[in-house]
Amino acid sequence: MSMTATDKAKKYLLLISIFFLLTTAVSLALNIRGTQTQYRELATVMGRSFFQTIVATRKWNAEHGGVYVPITPQTQPNPFLEDPLRDVTTTGGMRLTKVNPAYMTRMVSEILRTKEIQAHITSLKPIRPQNKADEWETEVLSAFERGTPEETTLTRGAGADIFRYMAPLKVDAPCLKCHEKQGYKTGDIRGGISVSFSYAPFQTAMTGQNQKIIIIHLFFLAAGFLIIWFLGTRLIARVRELQEAQSLISKLENILPICSHCRKIRTDATETPEESWINLEEYLREKTATEFSHGICPACYKALYEDDLLKALGKQRDR
Repeated sequence: MSMTATDKAKKYLLLISIFFLLTTAVSLALNIRGTQTQYRELATVMGRSFFQTIVATRKWNAEHGGVYVPITPQTQPNPFLEDPLRDVTTTGGMRLTKVNPAYMTRMVSEILRTKEIQAHITSLKPIRPQNKADEWETEVLSAFERGTPEETTLTRGAGADIFRYMAPLKVDAPCLKCHEKQGYKTGDIRGGISVSFSYAPFQTAMTGQNQKIIIIHLFFLAAGFLIIWFLGTRLIARVRELQEAQSLISKLENILPICSHCRKIRTDATETPEESWINLEEYLREKTATEFSHGICPACYKALYEDDLLKALGKQRDR
């Protein structure tokens, strides 16, 4: 059975609705992914800021050849620092110990840990055993050797995901005092500092942002479907009206006015009433391009000519 114009209109409206739904779904997915990327980049900026701050303090320390601080139960001499002037006593009798960049990094890390932020200085050839790289740090340090500028990752923590940032530490002149014996030279990748902190605040903000995005898309979807339904019902109604009108016109066109006496056909293509009536042959020739040959059927022959023929034959016999 052939599809009606109304059925075609409904089909097109369904296709438009499906396309609108898919477009909205794709937009929603792209926006959610964009939000995830945005907060991931924000966490990266935060990790990079902590790293650069630690590097700045290390540089200041190295440029001053280390700094001396009083020896306390919390600040003990660094057993891994080989320096004859590591521990000194002031003229006033106060015992001081030198804090080198690596030791300062550990001390800063302990302060940051109270803020739920961890900084770990590490290397593939650490002097201090506690500075040994874990599995992820080992992979990243190898990537640094290949030229990677920085790395980030998300790992599952006890209560929330942990964001980890790591960037390399390069050897400069002050570093050679302690690390030249390990075979390093200026410009080499000596190790790196990884910064870790909870990703929960970012996830909370991201969830709130995604909820807003979902609500906006649902509202847009509902409004779009409402508009499609409203316009679609009006369109289908108009199509149905046109279809009914076309059907009526088709029926009217199939009714041919014909003269009951002379059998002429009435058309609307002429200017005067007299000219609107044309012969049946002419009408069929215009509509179908049919050509005619003329003859006479037996009934018409009998009605028109048989009596005259018999009369003519009778006259001939009388003669």
